Amino acid sequence: MSNKETPQVIAAILLSCAGVFMVFGMPFFVGGLISELGFSQAQANLISSAEIAGMALSSLLGAAWIGRFNWRHIAMFGLLAILGGNLVSCYVDNFQALVATRFITGLLGHGTAFALGIAAIGSTSQPDRNFGFTIASQVVMGALTALIVPKTIATYGIAGMCVPAAILAVVAMVFMPKLATSGHAQNADPVQSKKTGILLLPLLGLFIMIIWQMGVGPFFNNLVPYGISIELDPSDIGTALFLSTGLSIIGPLSASALANKINRNIPVCIALTVQFLIILSFQGEITWIGFTIRAILFQTAWNFSGPFLMGMIASVDESGRYSVLIPASQLGGIALGHAVIASLVQGNNLVLVNYFCAGAIFLSVFLFIMVAGKISRWKLEVG
Repeated sequence: MSNKETPQVIAAILLSCAGVFMVFGMPFFVGGLISELGFSQAQANLISSAEIAGMALSSLLGAAWIGRFNWRHIAMFGLLAILGGNLVSCYVDNFQALVATRFITGLLGHGTAFALGIAAIGSTSQPDRNFGFTIASQVVMGALTALIVPKTIATYGIAGMCVPAAILAVVAMVFMPKLATSGHAQNADPVQSKKTGILLLPLLGLFIMIIWQMGVGPFFNNLVPYGISIELDPSDIGTALFLSTGLSIIGPLSASALANKINRNIPVCIALTVQFLIILSFQGEITWIGFTIRAILFQTAWNFSGPFLMGMIASVDESGRYSVLIPASQLGGIALGHAVIASLVQGNNLVLVNYFCAGAIFLSVFLFIMVAGKISRWKLEVG
């Protein structure tokens, strides 16, 4: 990363963090909707689902605007929508109105910022490395959110979640004049792209992202139920996940350090295999120490492989229209995984969940090896 590019990367990281902030705090937001506003669990989950759906739709629509408008203008629009949507949410207590408000905030605000931030990182000269810094920043943000937001929600209601989101948007605005105005893709030659078959490669990369997220996302989200099923104390489970989230920063920082020094293929295969084995090891009676160590290893491997997989998509994305779809593939994969898992969970027996998630990751390893080979051959063809 050149000194000239550093301010652009910082701006893109802040933009993506402002965009994804609510996702990291969603468990606390849902809890606040129930405890502070009196919504049922079903209503609270519908409100959160509306926002996630808006974010995913925003990412899909990003393919249409990513190459047409000045990125700084889009970023400011998204951040202003985050600011306005979250401030309005502080004063809305009607269920239907809050569903609509959060959907619009996700669509115009958080989704736009997240998608553009990821696309901007993907257009840098060292996407693998910079995606590592991005995920590391999000890990820090997630840890701080887990420490601070539960207290602010208990004191101020859902404003304790929405106001920090608005403040982060304002902070990001300060850095948007440094954001790139467009990506490297604007000079892409569509004729040459078709000749080399590059149009297919980023789509295959996005497909791998969907399959992978179908495994890792739902598995992680079911760690609390699993811990409860083996009779671990809920507070001990919370401590374990706090430790695993904080220590998992080792993953993206290691990815950043290794990027451009070694071929991404081997470390990605190793990290995916570690995830596969860790998931299968979550069976039977496990002590708190065993649970914690497994969670740390899983999250570290998860956050290590993420930058490389996103970097792989960006490296073959000459149009910029595929990198902007990464958030949609991530959110869509998690949603699909949860939909399948909903039909697998029987009582407190979560073994089938583990088998499904492990199977999804095993398939992603196979697909990654196949696509990585195609990318290597393509790079040889284009010199």
